[in-house]
Amino acid sequence: LIIFSVALVFVLNACAPQRTVLEQVLAMGELHVLTRNGGTTYFEGPQGPAGLEYELMRRFAEKLGVKLRISLPDNLNDVLEQISEGDAHIAAAGLTVTEQRKQRVRFAPAYQTITQQVVYNVKNDKPRNIKQLDGSFEVVAHSSHTERLNRLKEKHATLEWTENAEADSTELLTLVAEDLIEYTVADSNEVAYNRRYYPKLRVAFDITSPQELAWAFPISD
Repeated sequence: LIIFSVALVFVLNACAPQRTVLEQVLAMGELHVLTRNGGTTYFEGPQGPAGLEYELMRRFAEKLGVKLRISLPDNLNDVLEQISEGDAHIAAAGLTVTEQRKQRVRFAPAYQTITQQVVYNVKNDKPRNIKQLDGSFEVVAHSSHTERLNRLKEKHATLEWTENAEADSTELLTLVAEDLIEYTVADSNEVAYNRRYYPKLRVAFDITSPQELAWAFPISD
């Protein structure tokens, strides 16, 4: 009888409907979001937290009537890794929608369109095409930029670059502005934002057609 009762409880629990992520968020009273520190995502401004991603997250949490909890993983790969493992509800980090990333996360509808741009310092010669990128060239490791460069290398075997696992796009743009490296790749919205502070930055050319940015969720039912 005891064994039967335990088995019955197990069956009933297994058959009980599971709460959706939205129901879990409402029950917890908290929306946990992963993001990155940057001018187009999230940063501490004079009046407090700011940035496009922050404003979208804040308004969404207000719409749901819950508290917003923000986490800042160390790097872009950690953002993707943590959201794919379900360590947070949403990743709102200026993420480009790519086929490779779709294998790891589920994307929401896009909220912005960008292009990937090669950036250089105005004091140096402007590279006209991929073949002329023969100086110090760094990009963010595990980024959509490296995905694109790997595809370009299939046609341009001499193309070389360094993946920086420590710096984000803003930091690499700063290195270009200070003439410490010659080139980097950044999203067009990040380039436009940072050129207000680093007027020596120039766009050489785009290396993609327009791409979408979107929030990411764990892949689940």
